[in-house]
Amino acid sequence: MTTKIETKANLNTLETEGHALGIKWKAIVKRDRKQITDFDLPLGKLMLALEAEASGGQIKKERLIACGIYGIDRRRRNDAKHLAANWDELSPMVKRFTSTTALLADWNKSKKADAPSKPKATIEPKEKPSNVGQSDEKPFASPSDIALNLILQFEVLAEQSKCSKEHAFKMTMFAIKAVAKNLDETKVAA
Repeated sequence: MTTKIETKANLNTLETEGHALGIKWKAIVKRDRKQITDFDLPLGKLMLALEAEASGGQIKKERLIACGIYGIDRRRRNDAKHLAANWDELSPMVKRFTSTTALLADWNKSKKADAPSKPKATIEPKEKPSNVGQSDEKPFASPSDIALNLILQFEVLAEQSKCSKEHAFKMTMFAIKAVAKNLDETKVAA
């Protein structure tokens, strides 16, 4: 047995229409049925009217309460609004769906498939190569440049290893002598 709720012609205001939809919503929740054309479409039209009344802004909570639709889930109200706004495109698809959410999801999916794909932005190579890790120095350093770099390196190593600069200098000189001795042996063997 279905109950029809009709609004009187002389009381056809947004509030009475909203209250009627609020009562329908309670009936739908109890039966766990979703009715696109009997409930969601009129709800969407009401939401569009309330949105127009609010000058396109957000509908105030007090207004939703006054219209009797505040208890309806906001996602359901939003889906109903999209359904009513795009009814001309969605009406042929209604027979295949029992859920407004599924109908809108399928419609959005088909819209994306029909839309021409935009070319993806390509990253063009930079005109100038990166200089990270490179220096403008000559590939071959003079002996004085090598000595200066060694002194700077042993000072840094001394700070990092927390030993005195004198000790670091002695160790550096020991390493230089060992390398020089190895070079001399290599020259003799060649």
